[in-house]
Order: sequence, then structure tokens, then C-alpha cells
Amino acid sequence: MCSDMSRTRNTICEFPGCSRTVWQDPDGSFSSYCGMTHRDAMKQLNGAGLCKNCEARPVYIEGNRVHEFCGMRCRNAYQQGKENPHSPRASPAPTSSICKLPRCNKPAFIGPDGVPSEYCSNRHRLDAVRGGKAEACLFCWKYPKSRINGKLSDFCSKKCSEDTFDAAPLILMIPHNQASFRDVSKQFRDQWKHPTPVPTVIWKIYCDRGHTDEFARYKLAIERKTNFPGGNSKRRWHGTVRACTVGDSQGQPTLCNDVLCSLCNIIRTSFHAAKAGQRTNFGRFGAGIYTSATSSKANDYVLEPGGSGFKAMLLNDVVLGRVIKMTTGDENLTQPPTGHDSVVGEPGGDLNYDEAIGKGNEAIRPLFLVIYKP
Repeated sequence: MCSDMSRTRNTICEFPGCSRTVWQDPDGSFSSYCGMTHRDAMKQLNGAGLCKNCEARPVYIEGNRVHEFCGMRCRNAYQQGKENPHSPRASPAPTSSICKLPRCNKPAFIGPDGVPSEYCSNRHRLDAVRGGKAEACLFCWKYPKSRINGKLSDFCSKKCSEDTFDAAPLILMIPHNQASFRDVSKQFRDQWKHPTPVPTVIWKIYCDRGHTDEFARYKLAIERKTNFPGGNSKRRWHGTVRACTVGDSQGQPTLCNDVLCSLCNIIRTSFHAAKAGQRTNFGRFGAGIYTSATSSKANDYVLEPGGSGFKAMLLNDVVLGRVIKMTTGDENLTQPPTGHDSVVGEPGGDLNYDEAIGKGNEAIRPLFLVIYKP
């Protein structure tokens, strides 16, 4: 989105009739609009043409200059003679549709900002959740999750999203019938190389806003530097010490304050490379934050001194960027070699299972807390 240094998080969206505050980009700057829908709708109102490459999104406007493309990716894809399926820019503003509740043919409700709902009324939103036709918001558990740029959000509204991050750090339980529970559970079981335990409870983790923004900025910077979608981010497992029973059941969402509980400290303030490896006093590829695609490998580092009958493991979003693959350890490694952003240890040589090593705190963010029976 086009940004201006004079804008702040309290600036109001420039789309006519909208009273929302403007969107903050991952690089810390602020847009003129509350989101991509109003940005693109405004361009259409102003007569801006469509991107020369994708022919779906409005062209990018920079001051008085009207570009031919919606963004750099479409420009580069056009110059290389290929389509770009990874553009992060949103589709044009949605149009009104029919209520999604089965057997209802009423038009979907359109809010005062011109953005249509997926349902005709709040009553049908409630009925969709109660009838199992839609996934419930992880915060209020009342209304269906909203869809943003074609992707299902964790929340039903901007308010629930803001309330969550205002209360962060915290964990929210994911019901067994939701797609993200099945997805994380499958990844856990598929990547376990021994007789496989089954996750009993899965929680979504929300870090404090400061680290969330820092991670987003780093991810965007690596994406721009490498041209890898999402900065080549991958979901990786991490096992650590849990000195309490947080997460063991639905009634245990509260983080503890024990300085020896690495798990709660990671959820509260994320990872710290300076503290990594203190327990094992060994890092095959030098100091750094170690994760693995193999859940049973991460399980080797799980300790439960708090007396729980369960085990807990973290699934994280790790920005790998441009990786260097190694099969032999180097304990003196302090940074990835020049031109690389991370180190990946591959099986072979002195490694039995994979490892990914990040050297910076901003390159990793905990996503899910998985509770399982050993």
C-alpha cells in the first residue's frame, strides 16, 4: 500500500464514509486506507486501470505517477514472461452475494463501509456456528471466522482481533473440529518417526504486538531481498522445558511466571538466541535457535519437571530465507555464511534428523502449542 510518514495508527481511512483507522504495513509505515479492499475500491472509483500482468488488481499509484502493474512481483513476472500466482495484493473489492447459510436465499448484509458479510444477519451467523456450518472465532466463540483476501481469519471481526492482540501474549484453544487443529495434528503425526502419540489439545499462540510486528518486518525484508514468497518461511518444531501444566486442558490457558519455564517465557516474549542451548550446552552448528521439521526429533528436548502427565511442544513460523545446507556440524559457526540467512542441517554425516538453525530472534515466532500424551 502507498504510505505517508505523516500518518499514524489513529489516522482515518480515506475511503468515503469509512471510519476505520488506517492499516499499518509490516515495514511500520501506514496506508491511506483501512485495508486492501478500500484501497482497491478507491482506485476503481478514481478510474485507475488494471494491472498489465494479472489483469485483476488495480495498478499501483505513486503520487501522481500511475504504474502499469499492481506491484513489483507482477512487474517482474511480466518482464520474465510468466504469470505471478504469489502476489500478496488482494483481489478487487468483493461484490454482494447470497447468505451462506444453507437454504437461505437472502442477499448477504452489506456494512456501512460497503464491505459485504457472508451472511444476511447476525442470527444466521450464530446459526452457522451452532449448526457446524462455519468455524467459530477463536476469541469470542460466537460468530463465524471472517474471510480476508480469500483466507480464513482466526477471528470474526476486527474488534476480536484487536482485543486478542491487546491482551497478548496469550493462547487460545483450537476446537477439534476446526481445520487448523486437523492440519497441525496431521503435521505432528506425519513428522513423528517412531510410534506416534496423538495431540490431545492444540492452542493458537498470540505473541505481544511488538514481537509480532518485528517478525512481520523481518519476513517482509527477507522476501524482498531473496524474492522467495514469505521469505521462505516454514513451520518447524521446537521442544523445551515446561515447568507448569499450562495448556493441558481447556481450563488451563494461563501462562506461569516461573523463570525456569522456558515454554511460558517463549510464549510471553518469544525466542532469545542468547539463551538458546544453555541446558544442553551443545550446538552442532554453533549458537542459535534450533528447530526441526521432525516432531519426534523436537520431542527429545522436551522436559516436564512440573509434574504434568502430558508433554508440550511448540510449532513455529521460521523465516529461513536463503539457506545453506550442511551434513557435518560446525560448533564455531556464529553466523550463516555470506549470502545466506540460515543454516539447515540435513541427515547424513553426523546427523540423523534435520535441523534448522536461526541466528536472530526476529526470524522465528511461536504459532501453536501442542499437548500430547507420551
